[in-house]
Amino acid sequence: MSSETWNRTEAVIVAAALEPLDVASHLAAAAVVARLEWYPSTEHLLSVSLLTDAAGRVARNADGVLEPGPAAADLADALTEAFDVDVLMEGVPARRVAGEAAGAGEAGPGEGGAGEGGAGAPGAAGPQTPGAAAQPTGAEGAGALPVVTEEDVDHDARTVVLTPMPAHQAPLHATLLERTVTVLEQPVGEETRRLLVTTGPGRELGVLGWDADAYPVLRLQVDAEDRTTLLLPGPEVDDDEPEGTAVFSWAMQSLYVYGGASGAEASPVRELAHELLGDGADAAAFAAAVPGADPDAVAAALRLRGADGLAAFVAALGLPAAVTEVLEGRTSPAELPGAVVHEPARLDRAAATAAKIAFESSVPGRAVREPAVQRRLLRGAVAGLGALAAGAAVSAVVRRARR
Repeated sequence: MSSETWNRTEAVIVAAALEPLDVASHLAAAAVVARLEWYPSTEHLLSVSLLTDAAGRVARNADGVLEPGPAAADLADALTEAFDVDVLMEGVPARRVAGEAAGAGEAGPGEGGAGEGGAGAPGAAGPQTPGAAAQPTGAEGAGALPVVTEEDVDHDARTVVLTPMPAHQAPLHATLLERTVTVLEQPVGEETRRLLVTTGPGRELGVLGWDADAYPVLRLQVDAEDRTTLLLPGPEVDDDEPEGTAVFSWAMQSLYVYGGASGAEASPVRELAHELLGDGADAAAFAAAVPGADPDAVAAALRLRGADGLAAFVAALGLPAAVTEVLEGRTSPAELPGAVVHEPARLDRAAATAAKIAFESSVPGRAVREPAVQRRLLRGAVAGLGALAAGAAVSAVVRRARR
């Protein structure tokens, strides 16, 4: 039962109302091996990860051995029929939108599913089975499908970004974002990066608008509903996320289905499900992006829940505990030792501040700025702000099939 035989296939189930445990029981009855993930407040958007072979057949648990089962398209049809839902699956055209009569219309593969409230990495501490899953909160009432928007400006969030971005770009970020940006120098391994701290609405903060020298970007964010981390190893290429992008939420619920087996005992099926459907690749990506991070501790942090998981993750990356204090709202960013605060200013003032920082960084101890050099840095700062604004104007944010 080699892992080379099976690939991970992602799907999103969209419904007006849905009970994840019912879907898990349906899959278990069909002996299908899968992993379900969802937010308690948005159970109508359910991520389903499956194992499929090269022919597109879903893995089944046949007495402790994985074997090819139904075609992924047939499984999508069965779920659509059983739960009156729309199933968006890689390589499988959506049949219909939940709540409509069969045949009344079709939804394109990119419509409605894998957006902001849908899918993400789990927050569950250890594997769950359908019978042992934590009871979720009630789903929204039946009716028209909830609209999944691409931008959220209603949630008051605290955001910390670890980036190698040059310090002189921070004033430009404050101007573009129209909010205070606090900057701290942060040693990681043998290099120095910067922590950029902002507060205020916007779950999309820290996703767009970075220059090439700002990557890799590691964002940590906390709001009243969620705790998340996002890794952007490089800029988008043709609106596609770069390879190595990772995202994790400590508010997500996660449930493994082992094809009818309880999963309590160690078994080849269980081990392979966790290897291919788990968060090992994301944990490795997070650890590799930060010099000096502890890979084992990072992986362990992704198995914890809520605030404990986030605090363990911050520590595993080698970041100071003060980062957690800021994210949880217990410390103001300006109170951090060594913090430099940039307030939003007019473009010309922000560019001048950026030029001053850049010049003083390149010529330590130089008190007098040469006018020609200052003009060159000012032009560069303005050009940098233009690039930043162009990036932030992009409507789509980096997402995986899972949020």
